[in-house]
Amino acid sequence: MKFGYYQLNTYYPELDGPAPELYRKFLEQTDVAEACGFDTAWFTEHHFRRFGGMVPSSLMMMAAVAQRTRRIRLGSAVVILPLHHPVKVAEEVAMVDLLSGGRVDVGIGRGMGNLEYRMFQADWPSAQDHMEESIAILRAAWTERPFSWHGKFHDFPAEVNVLPEPVQRPHPPIWVTANVSEAHFRWIGLQGFNLMTLPWILPNLARSRALIDIYRDALAEGGHDPSKHDVLAMFPTYCGESPAAARREAEPHWLNWRAMAQDEAREAPPPVQQAIGRLSWDVMAGESRAIFGDPAECRAKLAEIRDALGITHAAGVYHFGGLAQERVLASMRLFAQGVMPSLR
Repeated sequence: MKFGYYQLNTYYPELDGPAPELYRKFLEQTDVAEACGFDTAWFTEHHFRRFGGMVPSSLMMMAAVAQRTRRIRLGSAVVILPLHHPVKVAEEVAMVDLLSGGRVDVGIGRGMGNLEYRMFQADWPSAQDHMEESIAILRAAWTERPFSWHGKFHDFPAEVNVLPEPVQRPHPPIWVTANVSEAHFRWIGLQGFNLMTLPWILPNLARSRALIDIYRDALAEGGHDPSKHDVLAMFPTYCGESPAAARREAEPHWLNWRAMAQDEAREAPPPVQQAIGRLSWDVMAGESRAIFGDPAECRAKLAEIRDALGITHAAGVYHFGGLAQERVLASMRLFAQGVMPSLR
């Protein structure tokens, strides 16, 4: 199993500090992730809200981190591709791949169709189709010399050589998100992409495993070797010196996260709001929806999740709900020392 640091900040200015201080914390966290032996660092794209919106560009964050690190791989989780011109994304990904010495993983998704789609004048009902065509454009832009495109949503009449070219050939690894739709899991597998998913938002691990199996079956059907493709699952994570200490230190901040998530989901259907509302510490820890506890509990929980889902990559959100930086870094270091070695 590989391990990732996953940056999805729920911004509490009174706890996290002003924006320059928040960015300093983000950069320090990635420094610690590299020093502690994490395999990957993942950066989200969100807009206009305190739930993730302090990082509206995952690629810009990755470019900054690339200059401070030498080993850890850097991934977008995700670029909301239907909001962007795909050729521009191809250029920027190639730049970050060069700046990082070939350490980029490209996570792609369609996000959620609320304020972002209205603000950027993008069409939510056709977002999945837009995303699928745009991924094909990315691959063509990175591999074809010269490149042009004539499709349903995009038509580029001129033939051009897209510059710069990425370090990784034929292109950086592509990851695509799916969480609920069987059709989306199947499409990702047929295309031969790596999978990113959030098992903890589903009713149980059995449902998540069924969806991951659909993905793996589709990999084989599409002529791709399932053993050479990764499945990443993201989980809120806090590792303390004891179970009681972990709860005392992190539970208030988890409840901050839940409160903000409920507020952000006010446009969602009532069942979604109700589901978020029940995500207490006990539910998250007891139903394998989070990795909370001391090193022994975190090891046991993660081993259970790995065996139940067959994931190859676990990424933890360590900074949530205004959790103090010293707690975030201590949790990351303790997780790296007490959990990662036995599960690798």
